[in-house]
Amino acid sequence: MKNLKLFVALSFLFIGSFSLSAQDFGVVDVESVLSNFGEKKTADTQLDALVQKHQAEIKKQQEALLAIEKEVQTKTEGKSQTEIQGMMKELEGKQQEYMTKQQALGTYQQAAAKELGEKENTLLKPIEDKVKASINKVAAAKGLKYVMEKSILLYSNGTDITADVKKDLGIK
Repeated sequence: MKNLKLFVALSFLFIGSFSLSAQDFGVVDVESVLSNFGEKKTADTQLDALVQKHQAEIKKQQEALLAIEKEVQTKTEGKSQTEIQGMMKELEGKQQEYMTKQQALGTYQQAAAKELGEKENTLLKPIEDKVKASINKVAAAKGLKYVMEKSILLYSNGTDITADVKKDLGIK
């Protein structure tokens, strides 16, 4: 929907030099349309589930890192420098394990972000396309030449087509 808002805003800037009459100009509250659109709610639920899954895995990996830190701290606490030197091979192994797990966490976070972005695009693109098509259909039926996102306007004397778009999409 960010793309839709940007498109509408840029369109308005482009046509700013032309004189508009209220009969040529319409507004739509895209957020209102989307907040009541069942397909959007379903997509949001799926995205939330994916986010929660990844957050749980990230938390698990972070806890594993903390466990290594605590283990090293416990083993070295109260020890003399000589005793710590004697444990150096074990501590180096823990350091290597920590670095490996930390790198795995970074890799997982990147993969999770990529998966979430792809899933979001897959789920929301068809919804965005339906809303755009509905806006175009309603605007054409009403003879409107321009339609702006209502939330970015300070004042509007144009026809509000939000209810018509909701009706066209089957939103109550």
